[in-house]
Amino acid sequence: MSVLLSSILLALAWFAVVNILMSAVTWVLARRATRRGDADGSVLFAIRMFPACASLFFVGAVFLPSHVRFEQADTEESFGIVLAACGSVAAVMLLRSAWRAARVAQADHEFAMLTARVPRQLDRDVFTIRGVTGVSLAGILRSRILVGSETLEALTAAELDLAIAHEAAHERSRDNLKRFLMYCAPDVFGWSRTARRLEAAWQSASEYRADDYAVMGDEHRAIVLAAALVKVAQLSRRVHGIANPVAAWSAFHVPSLLEKRVRRLVAGPIVIRHDRAAPWREAFLVGLALSVSTWLFGLSYALHAVTEAMVTHLP
Repeated sequence: MSVLLSSILLALAWFAVVNILMSAVTWVLARRATRRGDADGSVLFAIRMFPACASLFFVGAVFLPSHVRFEQADTEESFGIVLAACGSVAAVMLLRSAWRAARVAQADHEFAMLTARVPRQLDRDVFTIRGVTGVSLAGILRSRILVGSETLEALTAAELDLAIAHEAAHERSRDNLKRFLMYCAPDVFGWSRTARRLEAAWQSASEYRADDYAVMGDEHRAIVLAAALVKVAQLSRRVHGIANPVAAWSAFHVPSLLEKRVRRLVAGPIVIRHDRAAPWREAFLVGLALSVSTWLFGLSYALHAVTEAMVTHLP
């Protein structure tokens, strides 16, 4: 077996092993986080992405450099069923992620072409679209706010402005990109029911934050936004349209959150709660320290030795 092929297979095997271990850790963290009804959306997102990011970092920054450094070019290796199974699991995860990403990319392209031909444009990035129910933030990198033609007729000017302000808040937070990354994350954790609950908790937090930014602490604006939510919910029951055309897009009306959001908006003054900054800087520094330490303390060779032992002794 060539060095290139063996390196790919070993990288896939290590990806699966680390992914499974980190998914178990994430499962525990997610259960604790979802018990809290007020968890920060940024923290929930970081927990959800942890297995995929940790696995990709380990393979790209730790395993592959040590493997390239210490593997002999003329080494002939054969893999047993355990490593082959681990590699197969990793391949399935990565192919599933690529397939999901391709689906979203295709939908993004199709709607970009559609909005380019739309004759009625409410604003620079706000379009009226037939066949869409309610209001939706479409697109991952280049976002556009879509307003259904029936919704445009049903809402007052003030209600429409607040619905658009709600989706604009999602755009500023890049919630579509976050939803896309969670949707495509290659991990074992994503196949669990706990992951679905974590994603639902993140969606709740992101919707509440967008509501807060839309009303800006004004009780009258909060009541108008609540009225817009109820109207869109009623319209979606009468009109057969697409409420959320793509899984990674934001929809103004989320049926499962309707009652909670309306009650929250009409309950009294809303104070904008800023999410804590996502711990990406800390995670990067920790990852960098781990990567450097593998070379400073000889851990890279130890990892290579462990890999060789796995190839030799595992069935």
